[in-house]
Amino acid sequence: MKRAPLTYRGLAATPEARAQFREIERGFHERAFGEELARVNLDMPLEARRRYLDWMRDNARKHGVEPEVRFPYTVDGLTP
Repeated sequence: MKRAPLTYRGLAATPEARAQFREIERGFHERAFGEELARVNLDMPLEARRRYLDWMRDNARKHGVEPEVRFPYTVDGLTP
């Protein structure tokens, strides 16, 4: 194979098409996560986003919010 198949190549999108896609993406994030997290997810650089989310988690713990259980088992792996 001398070149990548069409499915591996990015589409040559016009600036207008990219702007429309960003608008659709922002609308989805605002509906799914709210304005604040849309701003965090789409406007902040990665390091600033990580610092902000760490601050948000620490602030929640200070105010008594328990961390979410991510797996159906506890740490010892025996008790559901």
